[in-house]
Amino acid sequence: MPEQPALSIPHALTQLARWLLEQEDTQAHTLVCAQGRFYRATVSLDPVAPEDVGDAIQDYL
Repeated sequence: MPEQPALSIPHALTQLARWLLEQEDTQAHTLVCAQGRFYRATVSLDPVAPEDVGDAIQDYL
């Protein structure tokens, strides 16, 4: 069984989102290496209206 990461993905993404917003930015692009291969990685923050939060959460369940 794979080892559990020390930092959860949702927690890491939340930290990244906070950092991006503090920098007044909504996107991050980088190159990452995982299991000996390189990947392009992009994170984009798109606002969700308060009345749409319930629907947005259901999209990810």
